[in-house]
Amino acid sequence: MGETAKTLKRILFVDDDANVLTGLRNVLRTKRREWDMVFAIGPDEALANLAKGSFDVVVSDMRMPRMDGATLLAKVKELQPWAVRMILSGQTELESAMKSVFVAHMFLSKPCDPALLQSVVDRACRLNAILRSDELRAIAGKVQMLPSAPKTYVALNGALAAPTCSVATLVQIIERDVGLSAKLLQLVNSAFFGLPKRISSLNDTVTYLGFSTIKNLALALETFSAASQTSGLSEANLVALQDHSLLTGQLAQQIEANMMKQAEGAFLAGVLHEVGWLVNVKMTLGQAPISSVERSLLGAYLLGLWGLPHAIMEAVAYHQEPHLVPHSTCELVDVIYIADHLATEVRGTGTDEKELEIAYLAGIGIDKAKLADMRILAEKAAGIMQSIEG
Repeated sequence: MGETAKTLKRILFVDDDANVLTGLRNVLRTKRREWDMVFAIGPDEALANLAKGSFDVVVSDMRMPRMDGATLLAKVKELQPWAVRMILSGQTELESAMKSVFVAHMFLSKPCDPALLQSVVDRACRLNAILRSDELRAIAGKVQMLPSAPKTYVALNGALAAPTCSVATLVQIIERDVGLSAKLLQLVNSAFFGLPKRISSLNDTVTYLGFSTIKNLALALETFSAASQTSGLSEANLVALQDHSLLTGQLAQQIEANMMKQAEGAFLAGVLHEVGWLVNVKMTLGQAPISSVERSLLGAYLLGLWGLPHAIMEAVAYHQEPHLVPHSTCELVDVIYIADHLATEVRGTGTDEKELEIAYLAGIGIDKAKLADMRILAEKAAGIMQSIEG
């Protein structure tokens, strides 16, 4: 029994309404073998439980007497910065949202579908598993504000979930962002995509590239655009990182298509593999800067909060150490590992200074001949990238 208890994820639910907590306890009954759930009536009881032990996730109501959810989660951030913090509330007022944006990782509306709640908390638990050390969990928790998923990407995702989604619907969403619209048209007309004729409208852009590619490009381009204001990187470093990431994404897509006859997720994982460098981590006096490996894990944590698929999150987390993922054949994490290295080789950009581990690659079926073919792809892709301005 004691050994089983050690493996349970600890979840704290906080609400000042006992009936709400009873409802949560009932709908989450099936998770008792996976979660050690504590239901606290109000913030005082929640703080008492936090003083007794550590939690992986804290889910709090927003509107409570004496101390609202934002104030409580601020205390959670201070006491247990590794915990994933969520607001579960029926409030929609702007003031409340602004109060909680700096302390909550996720927002869920009341009443919340039980399946959605379970899924979001499960995902949060997996995120904490990715951050391997207590120190790194603390770094993630002390980030002043983890960036929210870009607005246009969220809107596109929502539109694509509807069975009636059309090209016109997506165009209406994209054209609200003038900068993104211009960048999409610039990319689609470059040799990057190699389309047979010049594209002059967003309607044709969406038609030619397809819904999934447009959504992925929107996420990638918006992420780098937002980072110009929040990452702490110089403009030159940010441009270099974006160029390297785009090249890695393009190369990853080609490698996976050639090797596995599919490229689902490869481009997006490649473009976002260094997203951890876009998170502005304020280190306290005496702390050593976090390593590039820790940046990868922090980036994966962020993508998980955005709800990206686990395979992409895993590839971002371990693209510098793919051997840490148990597998025996070439998988997405290896494709990003190789693409990142080769992009650095041919363009001299990126953060990775290590050489490819030839013995490791041979063990997953990548011999020297295959690697030579990939280098040719990298050189061609690098040449194509030269045609993309900025």
